[in-house]
Amino acid sequence: MREIQVRRLTSQDWRQRDSLITERMNFGQYSTKVVRRCTYKVETETALACTEDSIEWASSHIEPTAPRRVFVKKDVDPDTGMEKVVYKVLGHIYAVHDKVIFRVGFRHILSMDVEGTDIVIEGEVE
Repeated sequence: MREIQVRRLTSQDWRQRDSLITERMNFGQYSTKVVRRCTYKVETETALACTEDSIEWASSHIEPTAPRRVFVKKDVDPDTGMEKVVYKVLGHIYAVHDKVIFRVGFRHILSMDVEGTDIVIEGEVE
């Protein structure tokens, strides 16, 4: 069995978007849950006299390699046999629309849970 749920978590503020996709799968004695979440938020807005000014603005205000933070966490519960992996990326991007430069912060999360009823732990004898 496979179940997919897509939700868009809306905010009254147009500057913030959040979407969530959850997928559940059952394969015999294993159950897997995958969650993907993407969050975007406009952090700053800079108005320019004309769109062509964005190139000059970017060369003096934006670092050539934007800092990005990546986190990976993996846990295995030896009692239940449940395994969980979380992959998270945080950073920001710039977008130009009309005569405004937007700095948009983002957070992408990928989370996977695997459960099994009869999981053999490595090194364990049945």
